[in-house]
Amino acid sequence: MSITKRNYVYQIIYQVLVSILPFITSPYIARVLGADSIGIYSYTYSIVSYFGLFAMLGIFTYGNRAIAKAKNDQEELNKTFTSLYVLHVGLSVVALLAYVGYILVFIRENKLIAVVQTFYLLAQLFDINWFFFGMEKFKLTVTRNCIIKILTVILIFLLVNKKEDLWVYALIMSAGQLLSVFLIWPYLPKYARFCRVTLKEVFVHLKPMFILFFAVIATSVYSYMDKIMIGSMSSYEQLGFYENSWKMIEFPVGFITALGTVMMPKISNLITQHDDETINKYIYKSMRFSLIAACAIAFGVAAISTEFSVVFWGDDFAGCGIIMTLLSATIIIMSWNSVVRAQYLIPREHDRVYLIAVISGAVVNLLLNAFLIRRFGAAGASVATVLSYFTICMVQNCYSRRALSLMKFFFESVPYFIIGLIMYFIVRFVAGFMKVGICTLLVEVIVGALSYGVLTLIYALIKKDTFVIEIMINVKNKLLRKHV
Repeated sequence: MSITKRNYVYQIIYQVLVSILPFITSPYIARVLGADSIGIYSYTYSIVSYFGLFAMLGIFTYGNRAIAKAKNDQEELNKTFTSLYVLHVGLSVVALLAYVGYILVFIRENKLIAVVQTFYLLAQLFDINWFFFGMEKFKLTVTRNCIIKILTVILIFLLVNKKEDLWVYALIMSAGQLLSVFLIWPYLPKYARFCRVTLKEVFVHLKPMFILFFAVIATSVYSYMDKIMIGSMSSYEQLGFYENSWKMIEFPVGFITALGTVMMPKISNLITQHDDETINKYIYKSMRFSLIAACAIAFGVAAISTEFSVVFWGDDFAGCGIIMTLLSATIIIMSWNSVVRAQYLIPREHDRVYLIAVISGAVVNLLLNAFLIRRFGAAGASVATVLSYFTICMVQNCYSRRALSLMKFFFESVPYFIIGLIMYFIVRFVAGFMKVGICTLLVEVIVGALSYGVLTLIYALIKKDTFVIEIMINVKNKLLRKHV
């Protein structure tokens, strides 16, 4: 197995774990804490996340790329890592002090929760996962993060037992992030060491990091600001609905966008070797795979959302059904955006294009949120989120259309969009004959998976879609080898 495939497997394993654990804890937390408390946690976490963004200053993307380009020269690697981390520490300390000042001056309610969230900023200070991602050492970060995720779940069930335990839940979540970054440090000396660097070598990274930082800030508008706006303009209950719904969208998206996380350092390194043929092959396969998977997941989530929200979180969260349905459209758009961004724009240092795209999306999101949230609450924010990601997609596509075969990708994916739509109507038709319950939900999932799989197979065979047929042959061969 190639290092790229192996790294993708590690990322998928991590995403599987990240997806399964909320399925275990989310129903419990929803019933123990309730929508209001979940909303309070989401609100305070969104605020501290903004301070965390200033601490990171785009280092995850920039550092990943810089390390990938320097990893073949040990001296250059040591210098790059040291200068980046020195800059990161300085920014993190400033962000931490600013957050402490924010708590002392502005916080009047839920102060304990805000204080507990400080551990999140401490985790940002010691976070060097970007270094190992750039080195393509995904196994190190994934295995340790998996351990912490499992420990976090155990502690939640043991210690969070009533609504007043919101601060305990917040402490477990934030301290877990801090512990996970500590566990990776003992492995650093094997790959890089701190060395003496000049201030010029440190600050040379500041400008390119700022460009990516502004992109991160713009992206945060529909990652954190929308939640802050719901909590301020609507209610914590509506924010609780949005928080749970968005989590269920993020999890499947993580499976698809994990490919971009793995491919970005790989393609960055290939660019230094001027291997355009291999790069184009990777991008084509990534886009095809991402969109076929995204169509299945997006229409699948939309089809089961009504029953899922009640079965999973209880009758009090029935309002999540429409929100999940609206947000499911982002799965396809985000998957497309991820390939263009992580495998073309960022590796080729087209950071300004990426910045313009996300700023455009952020402006659309803020304007629509200001108008829609007061009237429609979380549903209004969902519509704004979908349109903002679509805006990003259009801007990125306008710039990349000549370098990438975007129209080819689009037309080759339309049939799978139609198959996903057919699957949606089949599942809703079946659901119409059953009452809301766990059995109905299981039947919907099985019917949806079978209908999409069978229709995809039929279409691939009729049209002789070699890409899909090759995937099926590979899966078949691997299954046969396991039984030999």
